Amino acid sequence: MEPRVSSTLILDQIRLLKDLHGADIVAAACASLAPPLREEIDGLLPGGWCSLDAAREMKAAIASRLGEPLLSLQRRIVRLGIERTLHTVWRFFVRQLSDEALARRVPLVYSRSFDRGECRVVGSGEREMNLELHGWPAIPDFDLVGLATGVETVLVLAGRKEPHVAFTRRGVVVHLDGTWKARGK
Repeated sequence: MEPRVSSTLILDQIRLLKDLHGADIVAAACASLAPPLREEIDGLLPGGWCSLDAAREMKAAIASRLGEPLLSLQRRIVRLGIERTLHTVWRFFVRQLSDEALARRVPLVYSRSFDRGECRVVGSGEREMNLELHGWPAIPDFDLVGLATGVETVLVLAGRKEPHVAFTRRGVVVHLDGTWKARGK
């Protein structure tokens, strides 16, 4: 079976895209998809899974209509979606977590986002985290950009300054290394 992304995440992103750009843009983009992908998007239910192809192609169709590069749209929608999710009381709690505690939560968030591979913390310390993705060496860059943006956004919401998450592929393992400046007050 092909890797999949959480349909709950995709449904949240679809709602966000409708709020930002109008239901007509999203509907037109979805209508332009190949029938199997369109049917998959139309049939998404919370708690299920969505193929990477359906999610990416839907966003590509929206990006095309907006005249925005696809990876730019991916970064923007992931960031805004997480900001909206953590806008409530969760933002207070995430700001109370240590750097190490934040790093330890990334694998849990990953496992709820994708049904392939395992994310592991291999190092964390003051203003850094080192993660490895096992079991999915061919994860598309599009999805890695989304993952890195998600981690960076959580770090910003947790009060970390200028976080950056870079990824590299080494053999069958994908390494994600995050750094940031001292915690803001």
